[in-house]
Amino acid sequence: MTYTPDPNLIKRAGEPVGWLTTITPTGRPAPRPVWFVLDENDILVFSQPDTAKLRHIAGSPEASFHLNSDENGGSILVVNGRAHVDEGKPSEAPGYLDKYESSYAGVGYADAAAFDASFSVRVRIVPERSWGF
Repeated sequence: MTYTPDPNLIKRAGEPVGWLTTITPTGRPAPRPVWFVLDENDILVFSQPDTAKLRHIAGSPEASFHLNSDENGGSILVVNGRAHVDEGKPSEAPGYLDKYESSYAGVGYADAAAFDASFSVRVRIVPERSWGF
């Protein structure tokens, strides 16, 4: 079955923070906030090397991604899929610099090269289904 991109995800792609949930070795969900961009149907996030989320993905590719609700608890969107490590730097991801480069200084990075060096692992979430209301 081919996944059809959720129009709500496309519409909300400009939101600054999403939540990536991976599965720990003991089977517990481990959510964390992430910066993200869309790459056609896929969701791209970047990680520093040797993090728990990367170890979780290596053990189980099952992942979910969701965006914050609106102030009334609506606008829910959850995307379930599989995550894997992929090649590429943040500055090479479509739209990543446009979306986040102005925030780099606020999180301690002088420029895109410094951010790329630190967040050097790209994670690609390949959606399999989504739901929301």
